[in-house]
Amino acid sequence: MQRWRTMAEILAARERFEGPLEGWRPPRAHGVGLRPSGATEFSEQHFPLVNAHGHRLPAVVMATVVGHTDGTRAYRLSRAQVERAVEMLSPAEAYAEYDHPNLRHWRDRLLPAMEQDPGAEVVAVFVGDDAEESPDPAIDAFRAAFPDHAVAIAAAAAGAEVVRGMYGSELSHFDKSPTDFATEADIASEKAIRETIATYRPGDAFEGEETGRSGDGERSWLVDPLCGTLNYAAQTPLAAVNVALTTPEGTRVAASADPISEEIFWTDGVSTGSTTRAWVRKGGGDTALTPSPRTMLVDIQCDGAPDEPFLGGQLVADPALRRTFGPRVMSTTLALTWVAAGRRAGYVTDDRLTEGGGLEGSVHFTAPIAICQAAGCIVTDLEGNRLHTGRGMIAAADADTHRQLLDLVRPHLEATSE
Repeated sequence: MQRWRTMAEILAARERFEGPLEGWRPPRAHGVGLRPSGATEFSEQHFPLVNAHGHRLPAVVMATVVGHTDGTRAYRLSRAQVERAVEMLSPAEAYAEYDHPNLRHWRDRLLPAMEQDPGAEVVAVFVGDDAEESPDPAIDAFRAAFPDHAVAIAAAAAGAEVVRGMYGSELSHFDKSPTDFATEADIASEKAIRETIATYRPGDAFEGEETGRSGDGERSWLVDPLCGTLNYAAQTPLAAVNVALTTPEGTRVAASADPISEEIFWTDGVSTGSTTRAWVRKGGGDTALTPSPRTMLVDIQCDGAPDEPFLGGQLVADPALRRTFGPRVMSTTLALTWVAAGRRAGYVTDDRLTEGGGLEGSVHFTAPIAICQAAGCIVTDLEGNRLHTGRGMIAAADADTHRQLLDLVRPHLEATSE
């Protein structure tokens, strides 16, 4: 039996399926649900698996089975169609770097359920670019089934698509200060994110970098539609689109998208023992984020306030730091997701966004901090205390790197303290 054991083989298989589908456009979201014969109508409980902006191979496999190419549609499935989809997707299981939730759902849950309940109704749903309500109740139930992390991913993906599409074009600037501005891309990205969140969570509050806060619910979406605007405007491909949901209990879910590499870093905010609960979505699948200090590279934020002492520049030039680590300056919170992914050993910022010097409630930092913490990084203020209790932040891949960075930061922190 054929097996797809590498990423190249997975992508090649996807291309083989997509090629014959004339007019094919990958869906914004897709999933397969089952309504038991005893239920009178579909509900969100009947869709336990929602794929938002991802898992494109299962999407095109099911699209091939039902003949779907574009838009928002629902298709009733026979047992034979589900079996065919399982057979077509099974070779992907040999690629161990990805989880394969759709294959497991179709094979291990749907097929046995259809055998036990022959009168059950099984439906494949594809959601395209259109957000209008559908006359098919299965589609409405599928949209209602979106968990918070799927909303975050869908919103970040919508913003990233706008940012990617405008990259390299001539953009109008809207000055905030002599060294800071927004562009048309920032504003268009935030609009796409806001519309996506409003589609799935109309009762939630929204706070955007460009348009401010609206709504007064306890659940609030914090959005930075383009973190790294100066990089982006200068056609330097280092930027992020950050989306996080906060509640009185803390950050629930978060997504941080790299619009140029088309990666989405995300967490569902759930930690089970020592199990990693943060991933990067690329190529249609999810890979667990694994912090590591192996690169020995540390990003240091150098965009300090001009009217107060700031340690970024001094730290970059510190010979003691350069003997151990390779300092880098990205000027975007994308660097935090790279710590979670093992591409950076650490990240240091002296940003002081609150009176006490913390970063709590920041549209810039909330999403990537949550991703770092979910991946198992050590994240504290510059003195090693609990984050948000003091000035700035150190994020490190492991405890040893964190201790080294604390020692290197300490003299500069003392020298710049008022």
